[in-house]
Amino acid sequence: MLAISKSITLASLLLSLAVGAAGAVSLQNKDSEKYNIRVTGSSTMSTSISGGTVKNGICSSSCTIEVEGVGEIDASGSDRVIIRDGRLSK
Repeated sequence: MLAISKSITLASLLLSLAVGAAGAVSLQNKDSEKYNIRVTGSSTMSTSISGGTVKNGICSSSCTIEVEGVGEIDASGSDRVIIRDGRLSK
């Protein structure tokens, strides 16, 4: 009985994590260079993203992602914003 309870608890936890991640915007940098970024939503965050990397959960609702020297793009929900060849797309 204890094993079943642990399995149900683990399954619930994994489902919660998957649902939480599914509703978050991610930013993927397919270029080789590092970019400075600013994310503006309910608050503003400045950071950077290295070439060939992904930042998951960069914002949890709607936001504007500004990539220095590239431009800006609005994103929401589970959008995946991509930097490729010095351009932004979804």
